[in-house]
Amino acid sequence: MNPRLESKAAPLRGDLCRIIRERIVRGDFAPGARIKEVPLAADLDTSRTPLREALITLEQEGFVRSELAHGFTVEPLSGREIRETYPILWTLETLALRTSGSAIYSLLDDLSRINAELARSQVSEDRLRLDTQWHETLLSRCPNRRLQSMISALRTAMRRYEYLFMDDTGPIEVSVQQHQQIIAALAERNIESAVQILMENWRVGMELLLVRLGEP
Repeated sequence: MNPRLESKAAPLRGDLCRIIRERIVRGDFAPGARIKEVPLAADLDTSRTPLREALITLEQEGFVRSELAHGFTVEPLSGREIRETYPILWTLETLALRTSGSAIYSLLDDLSRINAELARSQVSEDRLRLDTQWHETLLSRCPNRRLQSMISALRTAMRRYEYLFMDDTGPIEVSVQQHQQIIAALAERNIESAVQILMENWRVGMELLLVRLGEP
């Protein structure tokens, strides 16, 4: 095998994962829908082998599922997944915030700027990007790389739900207000208050998503 061709395979699979993941997040592939590999491979200008490898990776991330002799389907949206995952996320994020130390106080201007952009945004993709950027910035001074990696993996797994949340202006306004309250608490050097508001930010998001899915 040509080693140059082999070295290009991994980036290609990574690109395929990213493209398919974003399509699932946007709802281009409906929850529960079967993924037709032949037309999808043609659409993405790739062969079925790297496509299947990408789909296996996405199955490990929780975006698709496979069944013997039936191929891959998009994982249905699940109230149970929200209830199980969101408390883990807010627990890990609050731990990261508590362990960030005084370096976090240098981030207030950046947090305010990103939150102002989020308040003005009218596009779901931009809202999701800015909200993710806000949380990543908030926790960027946490020295625990393993903790940071766990948070990032969980946020990736929940991107479909976050996109659904960002599609509604009302919840965005609530989230922006809570972000600002966290910034204000940090400006007063009140970490515990910021931690409680961060937990509430995730809890409100969870409750609104459950209502959106018809599972209050």
